[in-house]
Amino acid sequence: MLKISVFFVLLVFVSVNAAFAESQMSSTSDGSLDVKIELDDSYLPGEETRLKIEFLTPDTEKIQVHIDYTVNIKNNGNSVFGPIPLTHTSTGSVSIPVSFEDGTNEITVSVEGILFVPILLETATFDVSFGNSAAGSSDIPAWVKGNAGWWANDLIDDETFVSGIQFLIRDGMISVSFVSSESNGDGIPKWIKNNADWWSKGMISDDDFLKGIEFLVENGMILLHEDDSFDMGGVDLSQASPVFGSVDSPVTIIEFGDYQCPNCQKWFLNTKPDIVKNYIDTGKANLYFVDLAFLGDDSLTASAATYCADEQGRYWDYHSYLYSNQRGIDGGWADASSLQDYAEVLELDTDSFASCMDSKKYEKSIVFNLEEAINSGIKSTPSFIIVGADGQETIKGPQPFPVFEKIIESFLAS
Repeated sequence: MLKISVFFVLLVFVSVNAAFAESQMSSTSDGSLDVKIELDDSYLPGEETRLKIEFLTPDTEKIQVHIDYTVNIKNNGNSVFGPIPLTHTSTGSVSIPVSFEDGTNEITVSVEGILFVPILLETATFDVSFGNSAAGSSDIPAWVKGNAGWWANDLIDDETFVSGIQFLIRDGMISVSFVSSESNGDGIPKWIKNNADWWSKGMISDDDFLKGIEFLVENGMILLHEDDSFDMGGVDLSQASPVFGSVDSPVTIIEFGDYQCPNCQKWFLNTKPDIVKNYIDTGKANLYFVDLAFLGDDSLTASAATYCADEQGRYWDYHSYLYSNQRGIDGGWADASSLQDYAEVLELDTDSFASCMDSKKYEKSIVFNLEEAINSGIKSTPSFIIVGADGQETIKGPQPFPVFEKIIESFLAS
């Protein structure tokens, strides 16, 4: 899997206002060596500093002696240092004087010989940023970082980790020019787990980690599914509601409900307002709704109506209107005619809404959600799975706010 013809880009985030990150490491493009770089703390662009480079054997991470190497540093495509001539280090460790400029500085370390034996060129590349360009960071949900950390420590499998990557692509946090349909080998290289572990611990910035993932996806080192699945807490939320709250909230609440369920209405009226006020509005938690539409014929059409409203950006308005006006099971309040009336009350484009409902385009999605609920062990409504960076908890029934508060606070404190 490490036999690839292009180099892996490990991006190291460094802020001008803070000490540099700890030593970072990347494998060379064919995996013959690991290369570690280290910079002095409190460096300012334009000043001279020392760049320490160590060449390590991948299996033991011990210094590999007698290496032929070159170093080149570019900023926005322009060379700011090197490339130095092919140089030999007998000790396998060097410290060279360099300087960087504002913006992204690409450090390319190339290896052409090990123990006096010439090899085909292998490269490891690092990006170090200074100034304003280093300040930005993408809004990544805490559960994705949690997945990365768990995956790095073999607590979750590759498929679950990849589901988080698919979520980031679908939400536009990762921009890939194309997705490779062919794997570059037998699974994800294990050395990538080092990068995921560093990222989960804050040793690599969000923006920099995403750029590395883009490279991996485009080159088939992370092979995505053809579907648009997005797993959280063991539930595929690709067909569920849009997120309610901030996508980067550290805690996620997955609600399983039926619009004709009296206990769901009870939770909606008595518990949800406090959750919204204390956690969703403050950015500490978000919420997804998964349809468990099983109580009557009108349950399915009510769920479909929310997705037709979503086409006009009004999912949560319609969702709230249904629970606020719930009146029993199959009593006519959620039949096709009534659902159309609600669209008019909410000032939706009623013609577009009617066309959407007539198409029955969301029936498969609602059945998919029902199956996801059942596969997750959910047998009654309302039920909830609360997901934090360190695990998840299930709540059954319309429990009062303190029950949710205790679990959410435990995740926020971890």
